[in-house]
Amino acid sequence: MKASTPSLILFFVTSALVVLFKLLDYEGLVLCGKSIIIPSLFIYYLVSNNYKITFFKGLIFLLLFVRDIFTTLNISESAMGSFLCVLAVYVLLLYLAQKDFKYLKFSYRDSLSIFILILGIGSICYSVLNLELENLELDFSLYVAFGIILSILSIVSIINYIKSGSYALFNAMLMCICFIITDIFFVLYKFYFYNYAFILLSIVTQFLSYFFMVNYLLEKDKVSDDLKED
Repeated sequence: MKASTPSLILFFVTSALVVLFKLLDYEGLVLCGKSIIIPSLFIYYLVSNNYKITFFKGLIFLLLFVRDIFTTLNISESAMGSFLCVLAVYVLLLYLAQKDFKYLKFSYRDSLSIFILILGIGSICYSVLNLELENLELDFSLYVAFGIILSILSIVSIINYIKSGSYALFNAMLMCICFIITDIFFVLYKFYFYNYAFILLSIVTQFLSYFFMVNYLLEKDKVSDDLKED
């Protein structure tokens, strides 16, 4: 067994338990379980990467953990704190994505597929934000900015994978797809139409997005190490 395997098993077991606790309506246990998710993935990343981590990537894990703290505390500042943490993570991931993007070469044949991709994700973002949302916790303009950042991150990540096809960018693409699904169903059950299935889908895809994110970061580190060795 690899040294990183126990923390990965802990992540999957805890994720399954959180879903189960949510089904049984044990909110206290759900919050406790969620507080273990990011630390277990952080340990998995650290051990898998031979205990090496940059400040930049460490900040991503820290922000996600702080986000869970805000959710657990459930104080008046929780909504804004959680929102800013996730937005900051998206911006940091966008910074990583654009570093891959700037090395890509495009031809005129790519124009149509890129246009369709932008139109598709833009339409999804517009459709969700155009719903008659009720009891918003923050100013609507903040959700618009959030949607734009996530849309740009997703478009860049999907284009990166289509043009490159690497395993790292495949995980980045899956990560963004899960981000989109998570946030769509979060908005739907939180501000539009409360539905238990929406909540479960949001939770499951959130955990999957974390898993794909860690795989993406690990694969990027492997590529970086290989380039240094060459």
